[in-house]
Parts: sequence; C-alpha cells; structure tokens
Amino acid sequence: MLRATVFAGIFVLAMLFLTTTQAHGQVLVYRMESTKTKGINYFTFESGYVVAPLLGGESSFLLSSIDGGRAYIESAAGGRLFTAVNEGDRRAVISATTGEGSAQGALVAMGEINHSVRVSGAAFNLTAKVAKTLTGTSVTADDESELTVDEVNQESIGVAGISAVKFTLDERETERANKNGNSVEQAVEVLKLELERQGYVNLNEGDDDDDEDEEEQIEVSELNFRGTEITTDDVLAPVGGMRR
Repeated sequence: MLRATVFAGIFVLAMLFLTTTQAHGQVLVYRMESTKTKGINYFTFESGYVVAPLLGGESSFLLSSIDGGRAYIESAAGGRLFTAVNEGDRRAVISATTGEGSAQGALVAMGEINHSVRVSGAAFNLTAKVAKTLTGTSVTADDESELTVDEVNQESIGVAGISAVKFTLDERETERANKNGNSVEQAVEVLKLELERQGYVNLNEGDDDDDEDEEEQIEVSELNFRGTEITTDDVLAPVGGMRR
C-alpha cells in the first residue's frame, strides 16, 4: 500500500513537472498599436507585435510602420511580460526600457488577467488565464547633447514624445505558434516572413556592413518617415520613439 502511495505521489509530481515544462515552451502573441499623443521632433512606429513566453519572461518586439514606406524593426528580448500581484488584484505587465547616450525611452502597459486561452500541442492541451488587452504609455526623450556641431540643426534640436500604446492578444497567431511548437524566436521569424510578404522591409538588415549587402542598405536608407531618413541607430527599440 505504501509503495502504491509513493508511486502515485511520484506520478503526480512528474505530471506537474511535465505540464510546467510544456507551459514554459508556449508563447503569447500580441498585436501592438501606438498612437502619437504629443511631442516635438518625434516619430513612433504605429503598429507591430510582441511575442512573449506564456508564463512571462523576456519578450521580443517587432515594430512596423507604413508612413513613408513599409518597414519594420526587430528588438529581440527587448522587454518583459510579467504578472504583478497585490492581494486579490492581478495584472499582466509588458515593460521595456532602452537608452544609449543622451537618448532614453520607456514603455509600460498593463491589463487585467481576465481571459482564457487554450494552448494546444502535439501531446497536450492547456487552458491559461491571460490578459486579452494591455494599455499604457511609451515615452522618449533625447537632448541630443552628444551631437557634434556639424550634426546640430539649430532650427530642430532635441526630441521628446509621449504615445499611447495598446496590446491585443492575437489568438490566431498564438494558436498557430503553439500548435507548431514554436519558441519565441521561431514565432518571431514566422511573423517577420508574414510582414515581408506584405511588402515590409527589414531595417535590421541595414546593420550588416558586408559589401554584398550594399545595395540593400541603400534601399533601406532611402525609406523616409515624415521626411526624415532613418537607420536602426536612430530608433529607441523596443520603445519605438525616435527623431522625426
């Protein structure tokens, strides 16, 4: 009888471990919308995706724009999804901070955990409670004090802006990613291919200095956003704010 009880306990622990391991391998895909509220010399990507582990952790961003040319930029592991708890209140949080030199940015969005999502794989079915929508704010600021005299335009210096952001669970992409057993990185690659099928150009590819990519770099650099040429160095990914 004791042996049977011990065996049953080991079996339960094994099943709990298996379920937790499977959940760690599953992802959530959120669509992102960004609305410019106010700013000066300020631009933000208006849409994109966030791919996060089901149980929270490092999350990857894809920021996209159609203003002046279809383009997107990737920020791998650029932020986090986590759960904040206070007594009976539980909120899902997507956060990101970024900065280099005088340029700084931050993003925070929160949502109630009030939606059930079914996660299926080859050998399991799970139901998880998640946030269907998260809303928040993205802020960007840069006094551009590190620019040289030759780089400064006295008629346009300094960047500051605030945008409202909203993340909505993309249940179709979430289901597809989990059905195929994709990791965060694999789910991001699928979304990148989908964006490129729609005519979006990957701005990250301009980071490669190889000569064979020179033609592609020129094509990317000629994309104009509100009349301003941009490169990945200009973007505060994953916050998305940048000089206009």
